[in-house]
Amino acid sequence: MSAQSVAEWKKEEVKELSEFCNMYPVVALIGIEGISAEQMQSIRKKLKSMGLLRVSRNTLIRLALDQARDGMEKLKEYVYGQTALFFTHENPFVVFKKMEESKTDAPLKPNSISPMDITIEKGPTPFRPGPVVGELQNVGIPAAIEKGKVVIKETRVVVKQGEKVNPKLAEMLAKLEIKPIKVGLDVRAIYEDGVIYLPETLRLDTSEYFNMFVEAVQNAINLSVNVVYPTEQTVKTILVRAHMDARNLAINAGIYEKDIIKDILALAYQRLITIVSMLPDEALDEDLKQRVSTIPVSPEKPKVEKEEKEAEEKEEEKEEEEEEKAEEEAIEGLGALFG
Repeated sequence: MSAQSVAEWKKEEVKELSEFCNMYPVVALIGIEGISAEQMQSIRKKLKSMGLLRVSRNTLIRLALDQARDGMEKLKEYVYGQTALFFTHENPFVVFKKMEESKTDAPLKPNSISPMDITIEKGPTPFRPGPVVGELQNVGIPAAIEKGKVVIKETRVVVKQGEKVNPKLAEMLAKLEIKPIKVGLDVRAIYEDGVIYLPETLRLDTSEYFNMFVEAVQNAINLSVNVVYPTEQTVKTILVRAHMDARNLAINAGIYEKDIIKDILALAYQRLITIVSMLPDEALDEDLKQRVSTIPVSPEKPKVEKEEKEAEEKEEEKEEEEEEKAEEEAIEGLGALFG
């Protein structure tokens, strides 16, 4: 293949990528480090209905972004390592969520830089007793045999964030099925309508936003009902509330309408029995005694004992005066009720 043909191929690649950048409203810059060829084929199939994934050289991607519509050149800042472009009509937040969901758990690779502290928890392992005990100890994992099983004696951080992973340790972590990293398409930035969205903006807690939405709807409904602003969703509640308010007003004001006359009489009867229950037995006939006897009797409040006898006598005198006053008021109220 001649140098001239290679150059033409590059020109065609840049032209095609720039055309895709102009054709699709949303363009995502994706990191593809650590993805095997087999995984990439599987990912392409999953994303086929959503958009177009293109892997190319970084120099060609930068040239294509320069030749695309205004604003897309800002994506060049995120072109490094192994890079791909994803062209789609989907919302950037949907794209990011789909990319994150496509990732799978994976073990650390030998000689890679750990993105986090790796902790081995105390407890049993899936290994049978044998040379594996020595292998664990050689990579800094305290292991022993207990009751015929290989166990980790204590919880320990075996790799700190930013440290290079020892190949033997990486092999042992894989055997322990410790997969601390996610492998898949890594969204670095997404372009839409001149705006660059970064992962920290695209990463949303959907449950939190759903709860906020539900709360907003409830507040809107309450406002509509309280200010009596009828809508399709609230008109029934407003009418029911208006009916109840009108009914309560009529009952308390003693407005004799046929729909509430029974309620007014029931309220009057309840008040009558309450007043009658406060009268002494000699003031009641047999019928009233029978009616009062059906009312549950509330337990009396315990009296507070006084240290001084004189104080107790004053308290008793005060209670007697209050009882006499209550009896007089009850008789007056009964007379007023019956006119």
